[in-house]
Amino acid sequence: MARAKKAPAKKAAARKTPARKKAAVKAPALPKSVTNAEAKVKLQQKAVDQAEKKVAQTQGKLDKHRVRIDTENGKLAKLRTDIAAKRDKAKASGTAAAKRAVDTARGKMNTLRLKLQDLRGESKLIRAEIQAGKKVVTREVKKLRTAERNLKTKMREHERKLARKAKAEQKKAEQKAKAAARKAAAKAKKAAKKTTAKKKTATRKKTTTAKKAATRKAPAKKAATRKSAPKKKAAARKSPAKKKAATRKAPAKKAASKS
Repeated sequence: MARAKKAPAKKAAARKTPARKKAAVKAPALPKSVTNAEAKVKLQQKAVDQAEKKVAQTQGKLDKHRVRIDTENGKLAKLRTDIAAKRDKAKASGTAAAKRAVDTARGKMNTLRLKLQDLRGESKLIRAEIQAGKKVVTREVKKLRTAERNLKTKMREHERKLARKAKAEQKKAEQKAKAAARKAAAKAKKAAKKTTAKKKTATRKKTTTAKKAATRKAPAKKAATRKSAPKKKAAARKSPAKKKAATRKAPAKKAASKS
């Protein structure tokens, strides 16, 4: 039963899609001149390391040779003392065996001397090899320094280019921002103009409607004035008679005042 339960779970796990890995943010690619300079520096560093290794190896070889020379020198010194002792013995005894022993010792010493000469010659060669190796190291180090300088100059040039590019982009962005600001200002101005124009049209409409209303009311007023005109004329006609009566009454009032 447990196995039967586990099987669907495994199938479900297999169906599940694997989680996608987040893409790593790549650094901006360096120009070919910089990458070439870097490769040259690495290669030159390798050459310097190899030359130094070779010098170290030859130095080790020389040290071994020195040890061998020292041991052979010790052997030679021992042989010399041995020959001196044998010679003294041969002189004292004067036997042929003693003389032969001296000769064999001399032969051994000669062979040892030759061996020492060979070893010293080899050590000289090794020293010359070390000197040549050191020269190679200095040459390679010089090359490495020049390669490093070249890389530095290339990197500086690249950084300057990047700085110039960034400056240009910044300038472009500033210009864009300015253009956008100008556009926004123009848009706002246009909107303000539109609103003012709308207000003006609204006021015009109001004035025109008021004028129309006034013009509509004007005929009624004219009709009213027309109706009131005959009354005024009648009043004007009556007024001379009233004036005459008033003039008649005036002398009577004056006489009364005198008396």
